Amino acid sequence: VAGNASKSTAGTWLANSDVRIKTEIHTVTDALEKLEKVRLVEFRYTDEYRASHPDIVDRAYLNIIAQEFAGAFPDYVKGSGEKLADGSEILQADSYPLTIYTAAAVQELDAAIKAKNALIDEQEEQIAKLNARLAALEEKNSDISSLRKHVEELERLVAQIASSKGGE
Repeated sequence: VAGNASKSTAGTWLANSDVRIKTEIHTVTDALEKLEKVRLVEFRYTDEYRASHPDIVDRAYLNIIAQEFAGAFPDYVKGSGEKLADGSEILQADSYPLTIYTAAAVQELDAAIKAKNALIDEQEEQIAKLNARLAALEEKNSDISSLRKHVEELERLVAQIASSKGGE
């Protein structure tokens, strides 16, 4: 299909995904690292390309660069069969891996957030325990200060009594 394709209702194009037709299944990991290798771009098609494809509107588009995308997803970049004026083949890319890797990245971020929240909860619990200990120590310190004042008062009274007996 050149240009746009459409369906009469919203929805997705389906692909066979039955486990019974798959082998060597493994969970996608390190998705964030993989996605860091992909540059998402906004661009315009060249005047020359639009001249040979009059159905392309002169506006900004969003996508990736096939040559760069091949660095992260080499199996998803192929020749289109279409040639440029210099005879080189135009590359095309299937950006579908971005959907899967983005979903995997969201899962990774969610797991990281949950792990950090668990650590924060643990630290908050430790802080609460330390605050309780501090309050108990401050209370003991207050009791000691009160006792110290009583002892000082007693010492003052004893000294006063001793000095008044010595003066008699």
